[in-house]
Amino acid sequence: MPTFTNIIGMLLMPKISDIVGRKRYLLISGVVTLLSGVGLGFSGASLVLMIVTRCIFSFSAGWVVFSLYLMEICEDHNRGKFGCYLGIFNQLGNLLGFVFGPFFSVKTYSFIITSPMLVFVVFFAIMPESPVYLLRLGRENECKKALWKLRSNKTEEEIESDVKRLKESMQNERKGTIAELFKKREYILAVVLSFLPDLVKYSSGVTVIFTFLAPYFDEANTSLSGDIVAIIIAVVKILFFVLASFIVERFGRRKLLIFSSTGTAIPLFAAGVYFYLQTINSSLIAYLQWLPLTSLLFTVSLFGIGLGPVTQAWVSELPPAEIRAVSVSLVHSVGSFVAFALTFLYPIVTESLGIEWCVWWFCVNCSIGSVLMYLFLPETNGKSFDEIKEMLENYSKIRIK
Repeated sequence: MPTFTNIIGMLLMPKISDIVGRKRYLLISGVVTLLSGVGLGFSGASLVLMIVTRCIFSFSAGWVVFSLYLMEICEDHNRGKFGCYLGIFNQLGNLLGFVFGPFFSVKTYSFIITSPMLVFVVFFAIMPESPVYLLRLGRENECKKALWKLRSNKTEEEIESDVKRLKESMQNERKGTIAELFKKREYILAVVLSFLPDLVKYSSGVTVIFTFLAPYFDEANTSLSGDIVAIIIAVVKILFFVLASFIVERFGRRKLLIFSSTGTAIPLFAAGVYFYLQTINSSLIAYLQWLPLTSLLFTVSLFGIGLGPVTQAWVSELPPAEIRAVSVSLVHSVGSFVAFALTFLYPIVTESLGIEWCVWWFCVNCSIGSVLMYLFLPETNGKSFDEIKEMLENYSKIRIK
């Protein structure tokens, strides 16, 4: 149930933020999330209250709106880096769960994982509104003040230049709707190319394996505890998400996504081989006890260098401004549904066919994704939103003619 409310929230909330403003929506979302987390802690033995508060918790879809806010306050040269930061904090949340989850009651644990939201609400209150949103409403002076606050290292002339560029990029902007996505070739292309790395990200199986990490290692029959392994994997994942934030502006989105997808396929294939040898009771298993952890460490490392963090920035920066909120909400909601479907099917397929076929399936998905991204994905690194839009217009004439 919370998964479906999350999907509905992702479809609706970005458009709501177009109406009320990014900052105001995020503050309201933060308060709602905080209260629902406290409600979850006090739900006690009431399953109904637990489900209701968890649904409210997921419905706000604040992280999707925050990704839009982040893209709109960043400059062309640092959008990718800050887009990766969103993924880093997401992984820190996972680590928090693995560290505290096994040792605390549901009540205490709920308060612990909700507490960062209080910090967010307090400090985000002093942040400026999105300059793009302000300029869209014709509030140019407030837009300048927001830019001054965000880019205090710039001169007055540079701020004026930034405002001028924003105004030029918004001259032909229209309010986007779902129907608007299919009216122009470049809009369709933007949505399709946004979908591509996002679907590869989820169909790589890393999210699924992460969900079933303890049973995954129990199935491997190693001497390692699933809980300890989960913490190790989470730490490694965070380190490579951080690394990605340092190199994404240097190497570009496209190269990192292709490298990450290709690299992720290799250790997944090796893990599949291990589970296959285990199924046929091969004598080689005694010498390969190191392989499950090693292959998973390489999997999350290579996933963390591109597919994990870079996809977030890619999905938010590729669509033109007039359809950005609609496109981002659609892509993330479909991605969440795919993740839910794979997570639901994983134990069923594992039980009927064996875990090796699941892992090999993820490997094939990454390999196909690498080929498709190599063939069709353009590079957006260092480009302004206007340049990306122009690139999509030219690209659509070549690819869809």
